[in-house]
Amino acid sequence: MPYHGRYLWIILLMAGFCFGPSLSARGDNCAICGKPIPGTIYLVTDKVTGEQKEVCSDCIKLPRCSICGLPVKDGTQLPDGRYLCARDAKTVVLKTDDARQICGQVKDDLDRLFSRFTSFPTNVDVSVIDRVDVDSMFITEGNNFESPDLLGCIRPETANDKTRYKMSLLTGLPLAQLKETCAHEYTHAWVGENVPKERRTRLGRDAEEGFCELVGYLLMDSQNEEVEKKRVLQNHYTRGQINLFIEAEKRYGFDQVLDWMKYGVAAQLEAGRVDELRDVKMPSAMPVANGPAIYTNNHDPHPPATAPAIIKLQGVLWGNQPVTIINGCSFFAKDLKQVKVGVTNVTIRCLEIGKKSVRIKNIDSGTEQELPLPSN
Repeated sequence: MPYHGRYLWIILLMAGFCFGPSLSARGDNCAICGKPIPGTIYLVTDKVTGEQKEVCSDCIKLPRCSICGLPVKDGTQLPDGRYLCARDAKTVVLKTDDARQICGQVKDDLDRLFSRFTSFPTNVDVSVIDRVDVDSMFITEGNNFESPDLLGCIRPETANDKTRYKMSLLTGLPLAQLKETCAHEYTHAWVGENVPKERRTRLGRDAEEGFCELVGYLLMDSQNEEVEKKRVLQNHYTRGQINLFIEAEKRYGFDQVLDWMKYGVAAQLEAGRVDELRDVKMPSAMPVANGPAIYTNNHDPHPPATAPAIIKLQGVLWGNQPVTIINGCSFFAKDLKQVKVGVTNVTIRCLEIGKKSVRIKNIDSGTEQELPLPSN
């Protein structure tokens, strides 16, 4: 079963080299040991700040920090063999209980941030892995090559017709990076729960990863995590899809991004053609010949011409992905839409669809209710 996860592209730690003698009178001191550099100066890029650091020929041989890529002289070695410099060791999350608690907060933050549009799955189990676990995963999957720098992954597991998602997050990540990774993986679960199967078969892998990065990026933006936002944009894992999703969200809104993910025609976004985000094929809520069975009120098979005075369930179209009709508007489970109630509009979310009833949440009042299918 394939993993959904993010892989940091391999970055050259030594961004460039300056060869030739260097006199101590020039004042060139090593950024790691602090001593004057008597000979060759090595320039190493700090992946956290983007700055280039001058390093001496002795320190260049030291192990590298798994976070910033700089040589580690006075730092920490994790049980799985990774090194952390003294600076980055202060920012990482190492304890399993802390990581799970942070992920629970991320779930709440996502639901609040996107409450106008959608909610994120609750059927997710979180665990923490280290570098040894990552290496084992790729050997188990039959890939006998050096595993990439995996930050997290998620996979669905189905039993008794119920699906749960198993999320694994790499320990030893900085707090902001752990939050963004967690948001990314929760979004993969959202795709599994909300995007129709037929659409998932046509959706490009880079596009799905770009959408997941968009959600993580927007969460970081809401929390003013500028360093993590920069890291997301510099990561080429999505092959440019993250930049196109950010552009599309700014131009058309997050609701249209969700519609494209669920019903879009194209497999991915294309540079210069972001307007194709609006090219979607919304499903019809009406049954077709030889189609799935529909459970509805036989005395009122069609939506009324005028809006009901109350929120009213008018029909359920039962199939692989059930559809319900409420006040003349069709909903899939988890959809958030406005319906006409009398002369006003009310925003509701369809929480769950059954054959004889539907559970909804009135976003305006915050109340939940179950709508029964009218009896004959």
